[in-house]
Amino acid sequence: MTYEPIYERFEVVGPDGARFEINFVRAGFLTQGDRPELFFFRVNGEETVVGISGLSLARFERGRSRLSREQKIDVTGRWLKRQIEAGLHLDSRSLYIQDNELANLASELHFTE
Repeated sequence: MTYEPIYERFEVVGPDGARFEINFVRAGFLTQGDRPELFFFRVNGEETVVGISGLSLARFERGRSRLSREQKIDVTGRWLKRQIEAGLHLDSRSLYIQDNELANLASELHFTE
């Protein structure tokens, strides 16, 4: 059975009550640094990028099955939702997922097997 992402299209309410419509657009990766995977979302019409550290992803997947593209959409979408709900500025510092964050998000979404 194919996994269907739940964070491909969703809405978020910020701490000030503002509503955000989120749509997943596309995925890619950088060939430099630790080769992070990038997930592009449209947030109220503006493109926003959420990254997953390539090294963190490799460490997380060691001894487990690899996360599917759809599961990575959910991990990054959930992180984006959290950051908006917390009222954080959507920039590269707040939208880059590393070791502990990745493990916590995967656990919340039951991707830890």
